[in-house]
Amino acid sequence: MAVKKIKKIIRYLTIPLITVSLIRPILASGLAGWEKEDELDLGEQYKQAAGEMESWFKKPMEFTEYDQEIPEPDLGYYIDNISFKDAYELHYDGNTGVIVSGSRSWNKHPLLQREDIITKIDGKTIKHRSHLEVLVNEMNIGDTISVEIIRNGEKYNKKIPVFSNELDLEENFPRFPKTNKRSRGLGGAGYRPMYIDTDPAGMNTLFGTMGFDELADINNLYHGFDLQFLVGNGYFLGGYGVWTGQKQSINYNINSTVPVFRNLQYTSGYGGMTLDKRYRISDKIMFSTGVMIGGGNTRFSVEQIENNIYWNQIDSDTSGSYNDYLCLKKRFVLCQPRVAVMYRVLPVFWLKFEVGYSLSYSKNGWQQIIDDNKHDIAEPGNNNSLDGLTISISPWFGF
Repeated sequence: MAVKKIKKIIRYLTIPLITVSLIRPILASGLAGWEKEDELDLGEQYKQAAGEMESWFKKPMEFTEYDQEIPEPDLGYYIDNISFKDAYELHYDGNTGVIVSGSRSWNKHPLLQREDIITKIDGKTIKHRSHLEVLVNEMNIGDTISVEIIRNGEKYNKKIPVFSNELDLEENFPRFPKTNKRSRGLGGAGYRPMYIDTDPAGMNTLFGTMGFDELADINNLYHGFDLQFLVGNGYFLGGYGVWTGQKQSINYNINSTVPVFRNLQYTSGYGGMTLDKRYRISDKIMFSTGVMIGGGNTRFSVEQIENNIYWNQIDSDTSGSYNDYLCLKKRFVLCQPRVAVMYRVLPVFWLKFEVGYSLSYSKNGWQQIIDDNKHDIAEPGNNNSLDGLTISISPWFGF
């Protein structure tokens, strides 16, 4: 029996891998480069993810892989207004023009020198630095322009190119290499509703013989919390726990002369550690595949009180009464392969859709709980389990 259960678990563990192989051709453009691992260490991955989140807050609902700006024309020189001191030392008696204070580091072949005075550009007299900037902004990157300069008291005409100021930005503010993939996040937490498609028929049969109604379908909807954190290269370690339950109280007649009050309390819990691998599809969409290993249990207790118990009879022999209490519990080892898609609604708010399959194994089966002691009972016709398809649609806070 155990060997068959292990084989079943191994078979279902391949579900995420099969799913990925089926949808990958459809999403080929967005999933290119999945197999290449991040070149950044864990600390740099956290910095990269934090940078993306910051850009989302600055420009909500808009993703930019880098802080790109529109390139603007640039002459490749540092330009200042001419001071009285500059004019005196350079023997310049004019009242217009600007002075070159240096060449930008990326301008490998500068044609102008420090302390050159630019008086005209394409025949237009330069009044001051702001005037020069206006004229340069009207030019096209790659153009060649004519400048008139005063150097050592002599007038010269030079032809110089118009560069892109993006070159300067790249040198002074290095960006992530374009070969790196987008960040797959830092982690987060969220409320987790999860539907488990288990078969409650055996439990309902048992409860029906006791006079109780069948378990409501809502008991297949578990509620709890989920969390994950980045451990590197798109892997996230975490865990979750969910639970459900129901109470019923009825008046029941054991026979025509013995009415009793019965109270049923049913609970079920489920959870464990998770390991997931995320894949970044786009700015707003994240795909992941992973597995949960953990445990769970199903428990119910039935309390029965005979209606005709009186205060003055408490000290008498009640061994023949119908007062009774029963508590049964069944523990499970669980394995849940799963796949999920996350959609970003706000910078740190996502909707998470997940599908998986729960596989359960119980070593001891049902046990009766008496004063915290466990006693095995013969397995009934109801071989209750937590096997079944799982579906979860939940809010997720983080990235």
